[in-house]
Amino acid sequence: MSADLSCPACGSEFDLVAAFANEVDHRALDRLAAVSVPMGMQVLQYISLFAPQKQRLTLAKKIKLILQLLPDLERKAITHKGRDWAAPLSAWDQAIGQMLAARNAQRLELPMKGHGYLYAVIAAMADKHEAAAEQQREDEKRSGPRAARVEGPVSIGHALQPAPQLVTSPQAPQGVSPTVRRMREEVARKSQQQ
Repeated sequence: MSADLSCPACGSEFDLVAAFANEVDHRALDRLAAVSVPMGMQVLQYISLFAPQKQRLTLAKKIKLILQLLPDLERKAITHKGRDWAAPLSAWDQAIGQMLAARNAQRLELPMKGHGYLYAVIAAMADKHEAAAEQQREDEKRSGPRAARVEGPVSIGHALQPAPQLVTSPQAPQGVSPTVRRMREEVARKSQQQ
């Protein structure tokens, strides 16, 4: 491999291919930081679940795993078992937190082989959220406003007639609401009928 560049201070040489590979790594980390700095720390802890026992992950492997997650982190959604699921950053945070807790309790088989388990946790959380939202909509339908009920039969002709209009009196004082005026007129009309 021929050296394309050398450091003017120390004279170390490196290949341009290495410089471009390093640039890809930096861009991946920049994208992860743009999603959310705290989320980036969670993702890096999650990536540690892929390390074989008594070994460290290479930078290339870490970047590869991060690049697999970034499109879904950025769009805040995942595709799992042929279906798209909403996955806000809070869901990612909770799911990764669950996995790290499972690791700490030694209930997780390590090293992880892929992102399937993480996506299954996120999908299960999204499914529960959708079910709760659906239940709330159903409850609102059941307890929501009801249509007016009419006791007894009503003829179609009577139902189609326009409602009688209340006529406001011209001598109504200024500053009194139309509702109050109508109520006063109704009281006055009823007292005249008696």
